Amino acid sequence: MSPFKWFLSFLIIWLFIYSMNKSGHIFPDLIQFYLSDLLAIPIAGTLGLWFMRWVLNQRNFVLSPMQVLSMVLLFSCSFEMIFPFFMDRYTGDPIDIGLYFIGGLFFLRVMNK
Repeated sequence: MSPFKWFLSFLIIWLFIYSMNKSGHIFPDLIQFYLSDLLAIPIAGTLGLWFMRWVLNQRNFVLSPMQVLSMVLLFSCSFEMIFPFFMDRYTGDPIDIGLYFIGGLFFLRVMNK
């Protein structure tokens, strides 16, 4: 499957979960709490990749492993360590950090093309 199809699939899944949550639907814990974290880096990474290609005007630009790792660390620190201190809707969960890393690896190997 092409990177764009992966991105579109992940975005549709994320939008579905988000909109259903907003309307009051509660999914099983695995979906409710973990699927969005798994999809976060592939979605954000693709958007970042497209932005960098546009800014640099390089159609074949790909993000380096260090850039993807930086994104994973930024998400991990922000959503799992910092935000929980200031906002009740966020809770720090080490499983989420692992899911960010798995999503980052998937993005690097499959979508960063």
